[in-house]
Amino acid sequence: MSEFKQLFLSNTPMLDLRSSVEFSKGAFPNASNIPLLTDEEREQVGTCYKQQGQDQAIALGHEIVCGETKSQRIQAWKDYFKTHPEAHLYCFRGGMRSHLVQEWLKEEGVETPLIEGGYKAMRNYLIDVLQQPLNLIRLSGQTGVGKTDLLLELLNKVDLEGLANHRGSAFGQYVSAQPSQIDFENNLAIEILKQVNNSNQPIIVEDEGRYIGSINLPKEFIQSMKNSPVLILTCSQDERIGRIYQDYVVNQKADYIHQYCNKGHELFNDLLLLALQKIQKRLGGVRYKNLEKIMQQALINDSEELHKKWIAELLEDYYDPMYDYQLEKKSELVIFRGDKVEIKQFLENNRG
Repeated sequence: MSEFKQLFLSNTPMLDLRSSVEFSKGAFPNASNIPLLTDEEREQVGTCYKQQGQDQAIALGHEIVCGETKSQRIQAWKDYFKTHPEAHLYCFRGGMRSHLVQEWLKEEGVETPLIEGGYKAMRNYLIDVLQQPLNLIRLSGQTGVGKTDLLLELLNKVDLEGLANHRGSAFGQYVSAQPSQIDFENNLAIEILKQVNNSNQPIIVEDEGRYIGSINLPKEFIQSMKNSPVLILTCSQDERIGRIYQDYVVNQKADYIHQYCNKGHELFNDLLLLALQKIQKRLGGVRYKNLEKIMQQALINDSEELHKKWIAELLEDYYDPMYDYQLEKKSELVIFRGDKVEIKQFLENNRG
């Protein structure tokens, strides 16, 4: 276990020998995937194992990976270790695949450490990290007050929305996709390990619900959050509207145009209208129709004034009442309210 902890704390590069489909379902941030077997080859060997047993499956694997194919894969692994000499290799359970590749590389004069237990053992270790109670402080505040901006300036923090690649609201989707649930959990556990190792101070996180886009927070982590003290970040209404307009309209539109060129405008427009549609039932028919009309006009005319109009109405009619309701349920846990400068000063004054 201590070996796993050190590997993650030191950001040790790792060579993952699993197939591409295995890697896509869950991996570690410092791992590179150069498989021993392709997805199709792994499927063939797996079928052989089920039908004819282990010996025949091993023989088939050697038959598949031989000659020029074997030479090319060994060269790819050698090239990786040439640029990452401190790297460790692993497969799913730290068994047949990793031992075989380690042996082949040794024959080529390349000594490579192997992670016993492989991906499965490291994954279980990180799951255990997520199941431990944590000393947290929640950073809360109305939509648009700049919680993420403040969080990123702090030392002892974990950026949940950054790890989830989502801003956490119906409008919070980025151009790039969210990570898999397993990748998010692995990255979250590693960030927790690093924060706990670097400081005895509470870890500061944004006050999130159970879901961040398609990602759901582990139940033990949610429980630690529910019991943790709360900081309330404040700023003026005009600042909130301006920040939301910049982040969700100006920057988001630029990202879509950069990613999709001429089609970017259309896709960005669809994104905003679909996000509004997602909360249609909670808004009610009349308010939804009114906001949709303003948003469509803002998009057609590329009007900052109209964009800020629908943002202001959405805050007043939807996000602020919802925030006030949620805050009332945890009001006894609030330890401080203030703007960005005041909260940073409060945290500095209360460092243990």
